[in-house]
Amino acid sequence: MKDALAEKLLAHVLAWEPDDMARERPLLQAMAAYKYDGYQQFFPGMRFIESLARWLARFETPEERQAAYEFVKKQLIFCSADEVSHLVEMAYPDHVRPFLVRRAAQEMGVNPHHVARITNSPEFRLRQRECLFLGLSDGARIADFRRANRELNNEQIWQTHELTEARAKGLLKKLGSHAAQLAGEGAAPGCPKFRTVVLLDDFTASGTSYYRPDEGGPSGKIAGFHRTVTDGVLSQIVDERIDVIVLLYMATQAAKSYLRGHLDALGRETPITYHVEAVQEFSEGIRLGEGGSRPINGLIDRYYDHSVFDEHFQKGGTGHARYGYAAGGLPVVLHHNTPNNSIALLWSYDDRDVVGLFPRVQRHKEAP
Repeated sequence: MKDALAEKLLAHVLAWEPDDMARERPLLQAMAAYKYDGYQQFFPGMRFIESLARWLARFETPEERQAAYEFVKKQLIFCSADEVSHLVEMAYPDHVRPFLVRRAAQEMGVNPHHVARITNSPEFRLRQRECLFLGLSDGARIADFRRANRELNNEQIWQTHELTEARAKGLLKKLGSHAAQLAGEGAAPGCPKFRTVVLLDDFTASGTSYYRPDEGGPSGKIAGFHRTVTDGVLSQIVDERIDVIVLLYMATQAAKSYLRGHLDALGRETPITYHVEAVQEFSEGIRLGEGGSRPINGLIDRYYDHSVFDEHFQKGGTGHARYGYAAGGLPVVLHHNTPNNSIALLWSYDDRDVVGLFPRVQRHKEAP
């Protein structure tokens, strides 16, 4: 009954005739059931079709409402929980394991395409064990990553990149014990250390939360990690020359280019080689930019509530949040929250005059 009322309200908002509703209902029901009802930040009792009807009703003319509806049908990108889980499962076998195969092949002096020979060798097994996996945030979904990769040892996967000295020593001790077992008939390294570090996270659109040049020195999670791995706790457990793979389940092309540029320069100052990978890459073509001619651009400008702009958006270098943090302009929604790099029409908060289709929960709030 509730679904029927929501559909009736939606038909009223869009001025649909019965034929229109009959044509659109299967698509709406499929979108809601397959993906959009799974958005975790809807308040209790709210589901996609109700949110869509409320959101569309905010636009003043039938033409604007139709333009907004077409945007949802044709341009919106929604990453469901199942899809993100699939990306987590693909991360190691598609991006890290081939890298370790190539490194082991170099050591063995064999053709890297001889995968079976390499992966069955003591050299590869040791290389694989000397790879440390660290989470950059809760989005790394470390528990899911562990379950998806049973060939890895639990003692080489940790939920955070900020390790205590006791934890670091424990990881190194376990590595030494396992290295002796894996070496087989070959000579085990006397004091094995981690030669590869993989930093895992779920999503970035700009890359600035990981690395940001500041007057007092670079800031961000990877900047902090770099200090720790060169002159901190992690420096005690990693090899002198290491590979660091920043592996993101989802990232934009712009974020990858930004990180590669800055981390390449950072790595040249030390024996560390940085690599940036994304399991799912969002192309620049999906972005909405200021001054665009699409119908949704007019709505973005007209129905913007500037009260969402705060000190955190100022760090992105823009004077407003119409197109999101750092003018990201993304039409992207993640099942657990909408990125602030997406257009404000999608994520504007529940307590504002203009409420987004998928309202965002703020991680950072200004003091009252």
